[in-house]
Amino acid sequence: MSKANIKLQLSFDLDIEAPERLLALAHEDLCKTFSEILGAMVFQGLPTVAGKQLAKAGARIAAHHHHLDVRSLNARALPREVLIAAAPHLTDEELDKLAYQVQGKLPELPDALHRHLRRHALKLVGDFRFLPCTVSAKLSSGAPAKLEGKLNLTNGSVLIGERDRQSRLQANQGAIVVEPADTGVQLEASCAGHTLSGPVIEVSVMQLAAHRDPLIQAWLRNPG
Repeated sequence: MSKANIKLQLSFDLDIEAPERLLALAHEDLCKTFSEILGAMVFQGLPTVAGKQLAKAGARIAAHHHHLDVRSLNARALPREVLIAAAPHLTDEELDKLAYQVQGKLPELPDALHRHLRRHALKLVGDFRFLPCTVSAKLSSGAPAKLEGKLNLTNGSVLIGERDRQSRLQANQGAIVVEPADTGVQLEASCAGHTLSGPVIEVSVMQLAAHRDPLIQAWLRNPG
């Protein structure tokens, strides 16, 4: 077991003039490229030199590790509404992290950019995030009903509670209303059919994005 009793953290910020081919890389690829460029000469060389200097004071390096991060200063700034439109399920801090991770060459067309951001957002946070909700709709009999469920903030699907899973909704009815608890928000939804798990109710990502702030605030108060 190491007998180390001091932790020394030494960092440098290096401002680099790099060719365009490097600036076009996404954040992950940019870090990997610079890690390969610097290699063992830097990552092993610095501890070696530092160890020799520390030895003069009777100290030695018991263990070391390194962390490398690279950020393009010329990266295209992404409007917050563009990030939210693709990832309404992320917190403020996670949206900042997403913007940081996708730095580099981004798709120019809005639809392609949206898909690109959403793909990275789903990789950033893979867990589903749920809010309790009620679903107002008409049953196949024509009678109004309120179903209990959970709204998935990650993809807009609604998981109907066990009590209401046998309910069958009227086909081609007007917009179904989903009301997430503790938000004061009403979301338009649609029914894509029925399964053993109940009606397949879906809220669009666009709807989630339009009401993202109260939805995320409610989820942060009671993560589920």
